[in-house]
Amino acid sequence: MTLYESFKACAEANPQKTAMVFYGGRIKFSKLLEYVNRAANGLKEFVKKDDVVTLCVPNSPSAAIALYAVNKLGAIANLVHPLSKKDSVVDCMKKVGSKLLITYDQFEGKNDVDCNVLISDSSYFMSGIAGIYYRAAFRKKIGKYDKSKRFENLLRYPELIETQKPTRAAVYLPSGGSTGEPKIIMHSDEAFNRLCDHVEFFLSQPVKNYNAMYSVLPIFHGFGLCMNLHICMTKCFTSVMTLKFNAKSMTKAIKKEGVNILTGVPAMFTKLLACNEFLKADLSSIKDCFVGGDSAPQELVDRFNEVLKRGGSSAKLHVGYGLTETVTVCAVTNAKYDREGSAGYPLPGTRFCITDGHKKLGIGEVGELCIRTPIMMLGYYGTDESPIKMLDGEEWLFTGDLCYLDSDGYLFFKQRQKNMIKVSGVPVFPSEVENVVTKIDGVKNAAAIGIPDAQKGEVVKLFVEKADGVNDDELIARIKAECKDKLIVYAVPKQIVICTLPLNAIGKVDRKLLK
Repeated sequence: MTLYESFKACAEANPQKTAMVFYGGRIKFSKLLEYVNRAANGLKEFVKKDDVVTLCVPNSPSAAIALYAVNKLGAIANLVHPLSKKDSVVDCMKKVGSKLLITYDQFEGKNDVDCNVLISDSSYFMSGIAGIYYRAAFRKKIGKYDKSKRFENLLRYPELIETQKPTRAAVYLPSGGSTGEPKIIMHSDEAFNRLCDHVEFFLSQPVKNYNAMYSVLPIFHGFGLCMNLHICMTKCFTSVMTLKFNAKSMTKAIKKEGVNILTGVPAMFTKLLACNEFLKADLSSIKDCFVGGDSAPQELVDRFNEVLKRGGSSAKLHVGYGLTETVTVCAVTNAKYDREGSAGYPLPGTRFCITDGHKKLGIGEVGELCIRTPIMMLGYYGTDESPIKMLDGEEWLFTGDLCYLDSDGYLFFKQRQKNMIKVSGVPVFPSEVENVVTKIDGVKNAAAIGIPDAQKGEVVKLFVEKADGVNDDELIARIKAECKDKLIVYAVPKQIVICTLPLNAIGKVDRKLLK
C-alpha cells in the first residue's frame, strides 16, 4: 500500500473521528481525505507520476494534505526544513530535479524562487481568533505574496478518484549525517507503513485505548513524519498539531485534548521540566512518552518520570535509537522491554550485531553497530555510495555508531564513531563526559569535543550551557571537581566554555559549530 492508501483506509473506517486539531481548528478524517483528494486534482497541473515535489513547510494540516496528495499522484515528496534559506532550498531542488516547491507564508524566498511555487496560508485551518492573532503577530514575516499561488486554493477542485503508485521511492529525507556527510535518503511507502504496523510494540496498552498524540516533531525528519503524522493518520489517533514547540501551549493541549502520547527530542523534555505550568499539570491522560533524536541523559529520564508520576500518569519516558537510513527508530524501550541506561530493544524483525569492521564482536564488547531490518532505505540519492555491506554472507547496515549489546539483546549506545576522541591513544567518548556533567546542579546541557594537542594528539574541550543565575566560576569549579572524581584522567576536560549550545534543525547539539 502507498502512504495515501494507508491513510485512506483509516479515514474511511473512522470518518467522524477528529483527525487533526490545529490552534482551535478541528478536521475530521472524512474531511481531511476529501481535502487530500481535491489537492491531488489541483496538483495534476504541476506534476505527474515520479516527479519530485519539494515540501518546505512546518507542521500543519496543509503540510499533511500536501504530502498525501503528492503521494496519491505517484510523485515523490522531497522534504526540507522550513527554516532553510532560499539558496539552500533551490540547490536541493536542483539536485533532485524537483518540479514544484510547496512552501508557507513565512518562507523568506517565497516571492523570488525561479520555479513553480505554491504558498500555504499557515492560518487557514486555525480557529478564527487564532488565525487573526497569527496574521497580526507575523504580518511582517508574511508580507505580500500572490494569492493566486496559495496552496489552499487547490481545495476548491473536484476530488480526484484514481491513485498512482511511485515507481520506486515515495519520500526523500535529509540525513542527519550518521554515516558521514549529510545525504538525501530515499525511502519507499512500505518502509513507513511497516514501521507504523509495529505500533503495538511501542505502546503500553492496546491501540484502542489511545485517542490523541501531541505532534510537535517536524515532518521533514523521519521521527516526526512517521511516528507523529503517519502513525496518527493510519492508526486513528487525533494529531494535535503545532507550528512550533511551546511548553505552556503543550501543557494546555494535554489537558484539553486528553493527549495520550508525547514524543520529542531531549531539548523539548528539558523545556517541559522548566515550565511551572507543566510541573503542576494534571498529566493523568498520558500513557506513553518517547524521547529520541539524540542521547537522553538518565538524569533527564528520571526527572521526567518523577513529574509524570506526580501529575497522575503511570507512563514512563522511554528512549529509542534510530537513524534516517531506517526511517527513524529501530530500537526502543517500552513497558515490556526496559533497562536503565539502554538505548532500546530491537523492533520485531530487526537484528543487531557489533563489529570491529571485519568480524562480529562478543557480548559487552564496544564496536560499530550493524543492523539488519526490513525497514531499510532504498539508497542515497545521486550516489552509489552505501553503508550497506556484506558481513558473514549477509547484508548489514553499518551505522558508524559505537555501541555494545548485553546478553539479553539490549542496545547500549556509546558514541557516534566520528565523534570519538583519542587522548594519548586512549579512546574517550564524549557521551561519558556529558553524562557526568549534565548531572551537576546548574548545568542545563553539555557537549564535549576533541581539539588538537601537541603532546596528547587530542584533549577534551567542554561546552556547558548553564541555568539562569548560576555563577560561572563556581560552576566551572564544580565541573572540574566532579570530572576529576568520576572520569579517567584522559577524559577530564582541559578547557571549559560557558555558552549557549547551538542546536541543529532537529534539536540536536550542532557539534560542527563547536570549536
